[in-house]
Amino acid sequence: MKGTELGIWVDEFNFSSSTSRIDLTFEVQEAERTHLDGLAQEFLPILPKCTVAQNGYFEGVLPDGFEAELAARFGAGQAVVTVLTQKSDANCVCYVLPDAQNYSMVFGAPAANLVTLNGQWGTSVAAFRGLRIFDDTFDAVESGASVDFGVGSTNGAKVAFHVASVVGTGTGIEIAVQSSADGVTWDDENILIIFAPGGMQFDLENVVGRYRRLTCKTLGGATSIRCMAVVSYSK
Repeated sequence: MKGTELGIWVDEFNFSSSTSRIDLTFEVQEAERTHLDGLAQEFLPILPKCTVAQNGYFEGVLPDGFEAELAARFGAGQAVVTVLTQKSDANCVCYVLPDAQNYSMVFGAPAANLVTLNGQWGTSVAAFRGLRIFDDTFDAVESGASVDFGVGSTNGAKVAFHVASVVGTGTGIEIAVQSSADGVTWDDENILIIFAPGGMQFDLENVVGRYRRLTCKTLGGATSIRCMAVVSYSK
């Protein structure tokens, strides 16, 4: 798989075009539990940790630019960070860090006329793994393609939702996260009311069917919404 198959979203921003490298790290710390009858040192796994190192390019201090948004989330644990793998696959695997914050900003000048900017994301909440179910624009009342998860879930699910842009104004766009046991009959698991760009993460508490999709129920007077969504395998 090519490195260009990776991608990264931070709230409403797709920062893939500003990023040259992503390092996604999962770690489980260990605690020593050696006892008097032990034949060697013994250790137990404790809490897991997930971090994302994002290496990119400094392109000025423009509003909504990489530097400005990285700085706005420095030490503020409210961002939704999603790393996409093999993004040419519409239903690619994604890793989501909810309530994430930026822990570092490192500038460099490796060559003339080139300035790099690197950051590192971490979270105090467990990260989760899921499938991308939508990455497109709704400009009418319509449904996205369904994604087959292979099995349903009796434990609900987790959803990461990124809204890149909302064109026009109105009473609120309604987007439903739907699931189906057979890919024919669909149930609304959650309905989001969207007024502006941003990122969010939430749980689906009910039984979730094998097939999942997004549906635009109404644009509420707006013209269109550009968004991306990831649903976990299980909660």
